[in-house]
Amino acid sequence: MPDTAQLYHANHATFELPAQLKDKTMHMFTLRDDGPSEFNVVVSHADVQPEENLDQFGDRLAKELTRALPGFQMKAMSGRSVDGAPALELAYRWRNEAGVMHQRQVVTLVQGSKPGTTEAMLVAATCLREFSDAWNATFDALVDSIRLRRPLAPAPDRPAGAPSPALATIFALSEPRKMLYVFADKHEAGSKLSVSDVNQDQWEFYDAEGTRLQANVTRANGGLSLLRPSGTITLERTTPPPGPALTERLHLAQYIQANSPSVPFYSLTEVRAHLDRVAGDRVAGDRVAER
Repeated sequence: MPDTAQLYHANHATFELPAQLKDKTMHMFTLRDDGPSEFNVVVSHADVQPEENLDQFGDRLAKELTRALPGFQMKAMSGRSVDGAPALELAYRWRNEAGVMHQRQVVTLVQGSKPGTTEAMLVAATCLREFSDAWNATFDALVDSIRLRRPLAPAPDRPAGAPSPALATIFALSEPRKMLYVFADKHEAGSKLSVSDVNQDQWEFYDAEGTRLQANVTRANGGLSLLRPSGTITLERTTPPPGPALTERLHLAQYIQANSPSVPFYSLTEVRAHLDRVAGDRVAGDRVAER
């Protein structure tokens, strides 16, 4: 047996771990003592290949999930942070004997237990059904509370008043449907919503900052199709905006739908948090300008 060993930290004790044993620790938190749980969280870690960065690890993880899980469907992959460190979040679903499983998984890179090595820390929440706003909020609060013991590198601070990274996201709110659609950009919004959708369901459009947009419908030559009225929908920002901001209307939505994997929002809780950050950045910017 080799003489070297690793000092291992567990919840209740430390012990000398023989060097030839690989650490495959997994912490599981569940609602039940037995049987399937409506919601659970698993914290684990994985080896990172030499010179592999966070995005490359995320791509490799997505490919492995595609091969391993039947009926795998990626819903979104977006950036976020964990204790100030860069992180990725994957949202996806797959099929098993119990039906369709839904999972959100946050990944960040940390220093490995051995000097000079890097590991990926994975925090995954699983639901037997679509994530409710309550379970989304529970998972977001858990991730936000994480404090890394061995962060890989500190994330650079953003100066007070600096704008958030620009997003091309378009929000579309339908009060009759109680639905908030999230599109990657204006092109996707215009291509996926028909003229009749806009006219019949009284859609309200907002940019990534939650400012109301003016929707203009231009009918194409040749009249209307029975199945899909022909024409194009264009969105533009006007001064003043044609209506109240999304933050004042978001309470009308009970459901959210995002079809593009590049969309960084998949819960109403996340949209509300984003709009609050935008408002905070705007206030900080105004204060800096007044000095």
